[in-house]
Amino acid sequence: MGVTTALLPATVLSTQTEGLGTPAVLATTRWQRLAARHWSQLPLSFQGALVGYLGSVQAVQTAQQVLRDLAPARLVVDPAMADQGQLYPGLSTGYPETIRELCQAADVITPNWTELCLLTGQPVSEPTAPACLKMARLLRGRGISARLVVTGIRQGKQVGCWLVQKDQLLFSGADYFPGHFYGTGDCFAALLYGYLTAGTDLRTAVAGAERALAVAVRETSLLSDVDRQLGMRLIDLVSYLVREK
Repeated sequence: MGVTTALLPATVLSTQTEGLGTPAVLATTRWQRLAARHWSQLPLSFQGALVGYLGSVQAVQTAQQVLRDLAPARLVVDPAMADQGQLYPGLSTGYPETIRELCQAADVITPNWTELCLLTGQPVSEPTAPACLKMARLLRGRGISARLVVTGIRQGKQVGCWLVQKDQLLFSGADYFPGHFYGTGDCFAALLYGYLTAGTDLRTAVAGAERALAVAVRETSLLSDVDRQLGMRLIDLVSYLVREK
């Protein structure tokens, strides 16, 4: 997508956290602080930052310090911590509160429905438009002024996301493929960030990210359930983005 990146791995895992046992974990908090300190001494400016899965309260606190040091012009946070009604394995019950503090500095956040419920302290329920608008108001009451994009929303024969715009929900989606796809939220957040960094307005970026994500989901849908656990297939997506550029 033409975006020059500077990577700060927050937690290095031997596998993703679902369905493959307990992964080996390498925390990188000290290294992140040293790397950010080094970058801050260089003639660099950061158009933005994208924060995804962090994995521990300490990792979230380190990310907050790094963001203060680097002062990116835009911050997109994917509060990756839960799905299907429960926290990801290995995360503490206090983790959502720390993520909530991180989201207070964000310009855009991309929770799925479970994560939105946890951020607002609401019981996990079925997604509805009134509940979503209520939780958007609750976020503002908790000091989170970021634009809200809620991912993983089923609507008819499509799956996509709601962009909350004032008191209405704008849906963007694509054909639904049955089964569980590991990493779709990560992929969507990266695509959204890429489009925003290229100067696209949020509504157009959300729609573009959904269209691009559908390319990867379609390719991954051809895999067995076991192979899907190893992550998204991105060959067709990379080709799509190159053609689009």
